[in-house]
Formats: sequence, structure tokens, C-alpha cells
Amino acid sequence: MELAELSQLIERSRHSAFRLETLPQYLVPQEADELAEWRSGRRTPLATPDSSPWLARIQSSTDSGYQWHRARVLDYPLSEYSEFELYGYQANYAAGENIRVVNRSWNAQLNQLREDFWLIDDEIAVRMIYDEEGHFIRPELGTGVERYADLKSLAQRHSVDLVEYLRQWEPRLIA
Repeated sequence: MELAELSQLIERSRHSAFRLETLPQYLVPQEADELAEWRSGRRTPLATPDSSPWLARIQSSTDSGYQWHRARVLDYPLSEYSEFELYGYQANYAAGENIRVVNRSWNAQLNQLREDFWLIDDEIAVRMIYDEEGHFIRPELGTGVERYADLKSLAQRHSVDLVEYLRQWEPRLIA
């Protein structure tokens, strides 16, 4: 499967897209400059729907009833990238994405959450394949949608809302 095919699946979806993220870092070229700024101690202003086509899409579609969901599984101590990501998620959240955070240490069952994927309309699973360092390799159609629905349910049961998480556990990352 090509990345364009994943984009088309999401574009054609009717109700929702859920993303599970489990890695300590994602090394994607689109974030390289912002990540370098973060590493140097400078926080760039958060994007908005006016400055980001992706955030504009999230806002427009959620205004029309579509649901974007993300669950981010964290391990402590947080990686530098996880801190950067939690900071940046606040832009997606403000645009309407439902972002929840899971601390893997909260429950032994959460060790099952080791695979990144999209679940589209609760009907189509797409595995996101990364190398050991967090470089994206390819999307891959997942088999056994029920398994991915179960993992989604597990993540959601043990997660908290992003804003609540930041306030309670990581206030230094609040934008």
C-alpha cells in the first residue's frame, strides 16, 4: 500500500478516523525544522487552521460531524520527541481532534499497545510501519479489524483527555 492510498481511504471515510501512536519518536521530514527549534529550547508558535491546511481540514470536517481520534501511548521518562509531540498536539486539539493520552505504566494490559495503526470508520485497519529509530517505512492494510478495534477500545478505556493530562502530569508542556 502507498501513502496516497491511505490518504484516499481517509478522504472517502464517512464517520471517523482513529490513530494509535506508540513509539518514543517519529522521525519524519515534515517536522525536522520544528523539532530542531524544540531541541534548541525555542518553542515555535502553534499552527492554526488559518496557517495549516491539515488543521483546516480537521476543523472543517469536525464542524460537519466527522470525528478525528488519536490515542498517544507514552513511556516514562518521556523522550524529547514525546514532549515535542505533546506540545504540538495542542494545535490539533484546538482544531477539533479528540486526543487522549495513555501512560503505559498505568496498567499491564497496555503492553499490548505496541503497534501503530489507523482505524477508519471502525471498518478498515491500516498498520503504520516504522523502523527501529522511528522513520516511516510504509502503510500496510491490516487484517482482522476486530483486533484493531479491541486495541482502540483498550487505549480509550485507559486514556485521559490531552488537556487534562497536560494539566495534571506535564504542565510545563502547556502552550
